[in-house]
Amino acid sequence: MFEDKFGARADVLALQSLAIGSNVSGSVVDTWVHVLNDDPNLSLPGMPRRLFCVHTTVVDWMLSLETDPSGSRVSAFECGLKTSLSGRHHLVDLNDFDIFFVPVLEVDHYYHVVFDLEEERIYLIDHLGDRGSGGLLRDNDSYILKTTPFKVKEIFVDYLKSVNPPKATAMHSSVIRREALPWSTTHRNAAPFVDSGIFAMRHMERFVGFRRNFVCGFSVHEARKKVQCNYLRKRYAAAILLSPVNKYGDEIQPRLAFV
Repeated sequence: MFEDKFGARADVLALQSLAIGSNVSGSVVDTWVHVLNDDPNLSLPGMPRRLFCVHTTVVDWMLSLETDPSGSRVSAFECGLKTSLSGRHHLVDLNDFDIFFVPVLEVDHYYHVVFDLEEERIYLIDHLGDRGSGGLLRDNDSYILKTTPFKVKEIFVDYLKSVNPPKATAMHSSVIRREALPWSTTHRNAAPFVDSGIFAMRHMERFVGFRRNFVCGFSVHEARKKVQCNYLRKRYAAAILLSPVNKYGDEIQPRLAFV
């Protein structure tokens, strides 16, 4: 199992969702968030400083709440942000980060709304392309009539108003751009979302905005892409279990020698 020193955890049952043919559990995606946020290789010189958020940073009730005079959406968002920061609460103003990833889980479908704070751009990263009815982009003056990516944007901008007003103004003026993915999937697949969490985890690893070509190694051919996702399931399971942030890693390492 996985548990870090701040209490983030994924039990055996959740980690079994990395088995081939299973929909990946949200707690597994969250463990990957903590592994990446602690990875020094992702903050090398010349690389943008990225922060990945847990999938509960934006949840269903925040998206369906028509009005919010008490600011409960922003308060809940801040709680998710603090969970993602793993005790580094002095960073909540986000001045130390260039790119901010907000994962969205709708039913079994994962995608990301990514805010490039340095370049003042917003991206939708979704393995399900627009022709496959992926995350739709439709704005509206009424919050409840916006599609989810624009609701996420509004919550994020409202949060920035309290901690970083200049960035709030810049992000408010930015439009959301769907990143074109040659490896995108469609609803025509027998199980279109079974690998959705795997795509989301891989996208977190590789996306750095316009600074580098967004290449994930996925084939455009469905059968080959399925093989690649199955390989990544095994790789991510090992990386999570053996991560330095997993307090059980030293116990697990000897056992894997016999696998």
